[in-house]
Amino acid sequence: MGSKYAVFGLLGLVVIALDQLGKRHVAAHLALGERVPFVGSLLALAHEPSAGGALGLLRDWSPPAQLVAYAALSGGAMLLAFVFLRSLAPRDLGTAAALGAIFGGVASNGLDRYRGGATVDFLHVGPTASSLLPDFNLADLAILLGVGTLIIELLATEMAARAAERPRRSPPY
Repeated sequence: MGSKYAVFGLLGLVVIALDQLGKRHVAAHLALGERVPFVGSLLALAHEPSAGGALGLLRDWSPPAQLVAYAALSGGAMLLAFVFLRSLAPRDLGTAAALGAIFGGVASNGLDRYRGGATVDFLHVGPTASSLLPDFNLADLAILLGVGTLIIELLATEMAARAAERPRRSPPY
């Protein structure tokens, strides 16, 4: 088994495990809607069910239709991550890690939707009374960081390719 598969699998499993542990912890210790400061007024634990997707996607759909749509979207995203992983060079560990984070985040949120019809958001940024930023979970964060890493990597690769295509000027003497 190549290193890219090990990094992908390990990061995916870590994301799933930590996300599920966080969700179980808040479900056992916090009432629905409750927020408890965790790092001063910077970060709080929260217990918020989230039936909609990112940016409220599909929130007005019936629960069975949501489950089917999210299953299709999640399955497609996980398949796409694995297809991209297979096409990577054996030692392209950064991209493999990003894909593993995305895969793990999608899988963990998908597991929640399958079991209970909704995910649980358990992190809140800012004072507990503030609703400036939406609550989220580690799976959401892993997906965001994975996609962000892929975008930055794509831009860096494109910029390097364009720089290599430019004719070099000789230095003025």
